[in-house]
This record gives sequence, structure tokens and C-alpha cells, in this order.
Amino acid sequence: MKKIALVEYGKLELQDNWEGVRTIQDGTVKVDVSACSICGSDIALFKGKRSLVDERYFGHEFSGVVIDAGAGANGITSGMRVGSELSRTCGQCWNCLNGLPNYCKSMNDALLPGGFSEETLVLNRPDYSFISPLPDEIDDITATLLEPTNCAYHAARQANITPGDSVVVFGMGTIGLITACILKSMGASSVIGIDNSKERLAKVRELNLVETIDCNDKDWLEQVRERGGTFGVDVVVEATGAVQVLKNAFDAVRPGGKLVVASVYHGPAGDLELLPIMRKELTIKGAKGPFPHRKTEGSSAALETLVKLQGELKKIITVYEYKDALKAFDDMMSGAALKAVIKFK
Repeated sequence: MKKIALVEYGKLELQDNWEGVRTIQDGTVKVDVSACSICGSDIALFKGKRSLVDERYFGHEFSGVVIDAGAGANGITSGMRVGSELSRTCGQCWNCLNGLPNYCKSMNDALLPGGFSEETLVLNRPDYSFISPLPDEIDDITATLLEPTNCAYHAARQANITPGDSVVVFGMGTIGLITACILKSMGASSVIGIDNSKERLAKVRELNLVETIDCNDKDWLEQVRERGGTFGVDVVVEATGAVQVLKNAFDAVRPGGKLVVASVYHGPAGDLELLPIMRKELTIKGAKGPFPHRKTEGSSAALETLVKLQGELKKIITVYEYKDALKAFDDMMSGAALKAVIKFK
């Protein structure tokens, strides 16, 4: 069995003779992993911004085939193709009852050892599941985008745009890019992506996904107002996790506008000026994914969105063989890859 192990902060190891998952745990299914993409939270764990002691899993954006369905809850059967996403929660705990089902359980409870291995256990009980069946029209590589699409869909929903709204998305990483594409599909009149990486911006322009602005330009704010509105844009999504960018978000949004924070911050805000919140009467919403976005009949709204937008979203993927996994991590950190997917099969 193959496994990409984070043996210590900053050190990855390819383990070709990992023994695999020997026994299935109660309430879980065993998945034969086809591919797993690299998330910003994986990079944060690699860099020591998240705790190796506290997190039991590594890799959570994966696709594969169920090889042991366990109790077979939620219609999951052996041989079924699945993708990872938060698809079901209990509905009874304090978080669920107060509109926060995305806090029902931790991913520590859902995955072991995670998607950067050829086999992983995934929690799949009637009251909680972290997988969804995949339709034939989506391939295993693109299906690794299901979990980040779930997170981006939540950010887009939190924006609650009106068709015709102008939008700025700070951060052209995976979440920012997918959120931008979803907001375009929801009827935004203009969506502008802002980043400080010239390499990443060049790739986004080449793929023709959204308009772009380099925030290193001295006149970046003037460019925003020329394209999005004299007083700023209607909606800003902050998807970088950098405090300075949050300040820029306050500048870019119009008075009475909305700011969606879809970032994980790893430190204090320091001397961030908060007066614009009151002066501009801003509406600020957090967007913590993944979130169980279910349609009326119980299917995944995020999966439907991924299938609908897969023609665009496939463009952001760079595929790496397992043997090149260390390069995949390097390329994600440098910006050489917009979304690195490591293929096991």
C-alpha cells in the first residue's frame, strides 16, 4: 500500500509498503482511494500552523471506490464510486439545532488515516456521513474537487448575491477560484479575482476563468472601482487568510456592502483598523466549510454544482503521479499549480 506520510513538520515521506487499514471500525466504510487533491489546510499542517498531535488524518479531498461498505448506511454499497464531502449530520446536537451542522463533528471523527493513502476509513452512519456517491458523468480526478466545491458553495451561499451584483474575490487559490466560478453562475454581473502571485494570476488569465487584478499594483483599488463600481463592489469574498488582505477587503467593498470571510487565520489581527465596519455599515459573514448542502430529495447541491461547472473547474487541476507527490506539494506552495491532484490509481 502507498501512503504520503507527514512524519514531522516540513517533512513528507513516501511509504510504498504501508500495511493499509486492517480492520474496519464501527460506522465506517473502507475506501480504495483513486486520487486526492492538496488543500490549503494540508499545507498549513505541513508548515506547522496546525497541530500534528491534534489531527489524526492527512488529506480529505479524495475520490475512490468503496471496498467494504460496513453496515451499508445511506445506500452506500461495495463497488460504489464516492467522493469526500460532508453530506449528512445528526440534526440533533446543539450545533445542528442552531443552524451550524458544519460543526456537528470534527474531521478527526470522520477520516482515518485520510486521503493521502491508498486506503482510508470514512465515517458513514445514518446520523453522519463524509461521502457522497458519484455519478458516471464525473471522473475520479475532477471528483477530488467535491469537498472544496462544497466549501466554496457555502461561501457563495453566504454572500447571498442579487443577480447583477459586482464581486471581488481576494485569493485565487482553490476556494477563491471555485467560489468565483459559482458566483458567476449565480448571476453576478462582474467577478474580479485579486492575488499577489504573478504566476498564479497568469495561470488564471490563461484559463480565462475571471477578470484579474494584481494587488501589487499601486492603483489596484482604482482598478476595482473602474470595473466594479465607483464606491466599491457589492460583495467581497476574502479567501487568503492574510490580515492585510482583510484590510484591503474593507477598502474594496462599497458602503452597505457584504464581506464573506472564507479564510482560516493563524494569528492575531494586530493593528487592523476596524472602523470601516461601522462607517460603511458592512454585513460580515463567516463561511466555514464543508457544509451539508442537501437538496429537497437528499442529493448533494455541491455535487450538482461541480458536475455543472466541471468544464471550467477541470482547468485548474494539475495531475501528479504518486511518485511525484513531493513535487505536487512544492508546486502548490509556490503557486506553480492552482490545484494539485495526486493520483494513486
